Amino acid sequence: MKINILIALVILTGCNKIDPNNAIIPKAKTEFPVEKETSQEKTVINLNNEIVSLLKDKDYKNISKYIHPEKGIKLSMYSFVSDNDKNFSKADFEKYIDSNEIFTFGHKDGSGAIFTVSLKQYLKDWVFKKDFSKAKINYENFEGKGNSLNNIKEKYPNSVIVENYLAGTVEYSYMDWNSLILVFEKIDNQYYLVAISNNQWTV
Repeated sequence: MKINILIALVILTGCNKIDPNNAIIPKAKTEFPVEKETSQEKTVINLNNEIVSLLKDKDYKNISKYIHPEKGIKLSMYSFVSDNDKNFSKADFEKYIDSNEIFTFGHKDGSGAIFTVSLKQYLKDWVFKKDFSKAKINYENFEGKGNSLNNIKEKYPNSVIVENYLAGTVEYSYMDWNSLILVFEKIDNQYYLVAISNNQWTV
């Protein structure tokens, strides 16, 4: 009787063993890296592209709707932003954009000549001196680096910055690069333009 019980236990134990070759092994979940382009980045780059398009088309009046309602817009000739750089409120921008009134925007590098033109002429001849619609877009990064200081991020610590960068040419040893820099700040989930700066190789 004891022998029969022992044999039965051996048979039952053998039946409960799992053949490792036939065992169902749960598959591990494969996780792929996800490229993150934030909604903020998309929004700001779209705004940048809209403003660049308006500058190209010389549709300056419509730029005013992008201007910061409280801070207005500061126009800096180079990447070193000074407190003396010309600043227009949204209302003043709309007032003077079609005016022939002359403003002093700064000094030209090299010659030191005072640059005095109308607001419209400044946007046409200085801000959009090159076709920046063909530029490389750098989000929160500066590719254009010369021998002048760039204090834009220090001056606008709460901003989001887009650089529209045009590389230099072999003819000029790549020193004829140019950048158009748009600076945005956020109010109530809406981004506004607070500054436009240009950058290039300086002497």
